[in-house]
Amino acid sequence: MYVYFLHDLSNVKFFWGMGRGKNRTNVRFLFLIVSPLCAYNRSMNILVCIKQVSETADGRTPAMNRFDEYALEEAIRIKERFLDAGRDGVVDVITLGPEQAAGVVKRAFGMGADNGCHLVTDREGSSAVTAGLIAGAVKGRSYDLVVTGIMSQDRMEGQTGPILAELLGLPCATGVVAASLDPGASCLGVERELEKGERECLSMGLPVLITVQAGINTPRYPTLSRVLRASKKKIHTLGVPGATADTQTMVRLEAPSKSRSGRVLGGTVDDKALALFALLRERGIL
Repeated sequence: MYVYFLHDLSNVKFFWGMGRGKNRTNVRFLFLIVSPLCAYNRSMNILVCIKQVSETADGRTPAMNRFDEYALEEAIRIKERFLDAGRDGVVDVITLGPEQAAGVVKRAFGMGADNGCHLVTDREGSSAVTAGLIAGAVKGRSYDLVVTGIMSQDRMEGQTGPILAELLGLPCATGVVAASLDPGASCLGVERELEKGERECLSMGLPVLITVQAGINTPRYPTLSRVLRASKKKIHTLGVPGATADTQTMVRLEAPSKSRSGRVLGGTVDDKALALFALLRERGIL
């Protein structure tokens, strides 16, 4: 059984749906259409933000942030769909970090990225500083889609993507676990992971920025032929001023307050069922 509610507010449409899945559990979705559909006939230009992190505590094992691997894989898959349809597609990557961070750009080349930019700096600032430097580096470039990992595995803040979207003036969807963009379509369909197992489905007009969650795909390994070609590819390098102003200030840090409490029903299964039924009747749910 399915129940739908449709609200039309100017150019924004909300579409609610609820149904029973194969495992007989209720699944709720929210579909949000934020722009009208129209033909999209030009090439697909994608920017992926990647970061070098360390897989060991001593910092001697540099690697690409694993969430960014998923972001890069998703971008390459979208590009490949455009190429298969006879359209052009380009994936650029950009990273911010010390000289050795060029290694993650080369790995991105090995996975299938076309161009790479390295903002060289030994100082790691806040998410706002990182997003500001990236926004400044890509200013004037026309990207249809910007993809980042949901967070970095070292700092786990999850702020760089949304701040970058604000600086670039792009709509943003975070925690994306599925994305769909067919050649010729003007909207990116995404599925976001929400709390309590719920999913939110959005249709977003391009250009747009998304941050992707782990598990959205299976990142490919760099092929030998691409690794060999990557060694000959030139990385566009830009210096970063040493005294970059940090616009973030911590006001305070506190534990979240408890806003609601739980109740545990005891007794036998029958006792629990009766107590739950009485509670739902009391709250006016049944």
